[in-house]
Amino acid sequence: MAVRRLFEHNDSAALSAFLDLLDSDDEWFVEKAVDAIRRWADAEHRKVVVQLSIRKEERLRLLAAEIATRLGNESLPILSTLCTDKSDAVRREAWRSRLAVDSGTIPVAIESEDHVVRKMAIANSGDVEFLENMLQDSHPRVREAALDQMVQVGHIPSTVDGVQDQRLRQKWAKLKLPEMIASNDEKSISKLCHNPTASMRKIIAESLDQVDWFDWTSFVDAVKQSDDPLLLPRLLRSKRGPIADELRLELLNDADDMARVRVLEHLHGREVSPSIASLLPTLSEDDNPLIAQVALSLMNDSETLGSEA
Repeated sequence: MAVRRLFEHNDSAALSAFLDLLDSDDEWFVEKAVDAIRRWADAEHRKVVVQLSIRKEERLRLLAAEIATRLGNESLPILSTLCTDKSDAVRREAWRSRLAVDSGTIPVAIESEDHVVRKMAIANSGDVEFLENMLQDSHPRVREAALDQMVQVGHIPSTVDGVQDQRLRQKWAKLKLPEMIASNDEKSISKLCHNPTASMRKIIAESLDQVDWFDWTSFVDAVKQSDDPLLLPRLLRSKRGPIADELRLELLNDADDMARVRVLEHLHGREVSPSIASLLPTLSEDDNPLIAQVALSLMNDSETLGSEA
């Protein structure tokens, strides 16, 4: 009852009455003491934070790391010690607080072997040069955090040429492509087409679905020369008109089998140009049974559409 009344007073002066309860054998009293410290500890209670920071109980050292920020700069010596704690939870919370109090410790945090601490350092930085360097970090979550932070501060790097992380490159491309398209940056878009993964192919194609890219000659050349044989068929999937049909015809005549299958599949349910229609009988007798089957299906599909017209 006495403990409840102390809480009812809601007075930080009552904090001292709770400290001895931390050593109680009754867990209820210990929890109430922790609640009281979390509620009332402030800049005047440095001694309390110091005492908590050297306790053997992990949760009390964790509490010290959590509330230390209330001491301002006076918390730094305490947090510096807790940043080397044997407990991951305590150490990480200490770094979180230390970075919140003094962003000047970012260079120290970034040297941590703990990738979570390095992510915290990134989250507290607005230095785009530093963030771009962190795209080379050894841990994928740190690299991704660096890119996310750059987006937060309004900066997307112009290139990620030195980054080998395919997932990160794809995320960057998804962010950067709208800007490239708006500025008609054929060169940069073309570089993405050299040897894209299936996921990158999807990102490129979806970004360009509503874009008339047929006049981008260097881009068209890059797509034709791409190591990904399915890139051009995917880019053509939503396109109509004579130029698109010319490119489809090139693929049907010269591309590998899977690319030809994709082109034929994408034409189902659509009007087929005379030049492609004239090629279908030959394709329906192709040595590859899959091409022959899809070509025959497209012929039947076109006849059905024609009879309904």
